[in-house]
Amino acid sequence: MPDPFKIIRNLACFVLVLAVFGCNHADKKPDKKVVKKTQKVKPKEYKEIKYTEPQLLVFFDSVGKLPLQPLADKAAFLADSVFENFTEPMNRILSSADFVSLKTCIRKGMINASAAKKIFGEIKFDSTCNAKTLFDSVKKGSVYLGYFPFDGNRNRFDEFGILIGNAGHCDSSELYFFKGNKIIAKQSGYSRYEDNIQYFKNADGESIVYRRFEFTRGSGIWWFNSFFYKYDGDKIIPVLNELKNSNLLQPSPWGTRELWLESTIQTTNPLVMKVVYHQQFPDTTEYDHYVTDTKPGPMIVNDSTLVKYTWNTKTKKLEVQLEQAKISRPQILSYYLVDNELLFISAYHQRIKEIMRNKNKKKSVLHYLNIIKNHQNELSEHQ
Repeated sequence: MPDPFKIIRNLACFVLVLAVFGCNHADKKPDKKVVKKTQKVKPKEYKEIKYTEPQLLVFFDSVGKLPLQPLADKAAFLADSVFENFTEPMNRILSSADFVSLKTCIRKGMINASAAKKIFGEIKFDSTCNAKTLFDSVKKGSVYLGYFPFDGNRNRFDEFGILIGNAGHCDSSELYFFKGNKIIAKQSGYSRYEDNIQYFKNADGESIVYRRFEFTRGSGIWWFNSFFYKYDGDKIIPVLNELKNSNLLQPSPWGTRELWLESTIQTTNPLVMKVVYHQQFPDTTEYDHYVTDTKPGPMIVNDSTLVKYTWNTKTKKLEVQLEQAKISRPQILSYYLVDNELLFISAYHQRIKEIMRNKNKKKSVLHYLNIIKNHQNELSEHQ
């Protein structure tokens, strides 16, 4: 199974690259080639080109004609890959004695290290896994055990989760999924958030567990998705990956447009989310990502909508119903913190065209298009 945290580290590197293209004020130099010591090679310099308005409008129209689906698939690839590979299937049946021992540990909120290895198999943990809170720890020689009855009945022990190691402190924390006395899957349990493991009953009566996954987080920048997984007999299957909250507030060195989207669950059967979102351009053509008192620029969109999801018994997925919503799937993906500027331009093409009818607002749009066209030129030179 691919390591999701390795993927996240790669994403962090990408964010740094995004900072370079977003600021677009410093010359970028390519990697140095291996040459003879006596040979002097002058690195190629990349300087920003100032395009004319007609050139930028041609670029804008050409992007608007690009097919949306390939751009959307590219933007969704990273998050979907992590989501689909986050669960490791297991098939471990506990003996009657071990199951009774586990129930005793659940009541105590801790488990002896040797007992944990006997029940769950090989487990890696250190002293950080013992901490319940900053001011509390479990008994020496034991580790924290969290219990999550996914049917709401703490004494039924049918569909439930066991968290080994304190999620907020223990990098090697694991979340185990049980069906009766059988361990059917596990996921990384590490999380900064105490409310990271939530659940509800699906239309077919089986449990759906959802978790917040952090792709990146920093000052003025973060990106979280909600991962939904469902009990399907004695398996855990991925059923929905949805954007929970993304933020790129300006002024910021991380991007060329301000964006915010947050989704919150309103009801669970049927699943309905409220999505609040906005996007905004920088205020002037002299915009500097490092200036801290930049005024807001033209608002691209500022709205909210309800989004409904229905269970598809054939595909075994929670499927989004956007027919009545004010936002499209490609537009939602434009809030992902990946290199998705072409997707954004295409998904909001008509709205951007309307903004440019205002002479003052048009300057900010052209400034943005100039940055993106330069970025696309650099990408093509490296291909």
